Amino acid sequence: MNKEPLYQVHDSQQAAVLLVLSKASYTNCEPARNFFDQRFKDGQRFFIVDFENCTSVDSTFLGILVRLALNLRNSTEPGKLALVNLTGRNLETVRNLGIHRIAEISSFSIENETDLKSLDANKDSSANSETIYQAHKTLMNLNAKNLRMFCDVVSFLEKEADKDK
Repeated sequence: MNKEPLYQVHDSQQAAVLLVLSKASYTNCEPARNFFDQRFKDGQRFFIVDFENCTSVDSTFLGILVRLALNLRNSTEPGKLALVNLTGRNLETVRNLGIHRIAEISSFSIENETDLKSLDANKDSSANSETIYQAHKTLMNLNAKNLRMFCDVVSFLEKEADKDK
């Protein structure tokens, strides 16, 4: 089992910050999703996700970010999701999926790294099928291009869910 932290967080009244320390994928995104959900529920309306050390992202993790951005946009107290230090393939993927239209893309350094805490990515870190389904359904509903791209994944997951009933 990997003991290295995959995410670090800093939480303050001003913002909830998540640093991605390697690959962000369905195999390790559940702690990040739980962090976002809990902080949103607690009233946080400004989130920063730092990709400076991120080697790659997958559609499940990006779907979780889209869900957060839409929740922030539709909240009675609107908020903001900032994706910072995206480069290369990660930036290209975010743009190709249209996520740049609902989240702010920028570059800056996270200072004061002494206040960062590691998220426990070793226990229940893989996304369950419902999280994967919701992430892809959210991406699919973002635009027509994503609808075509993820309809087969969503359809497959719906059929699997029906089998389990």
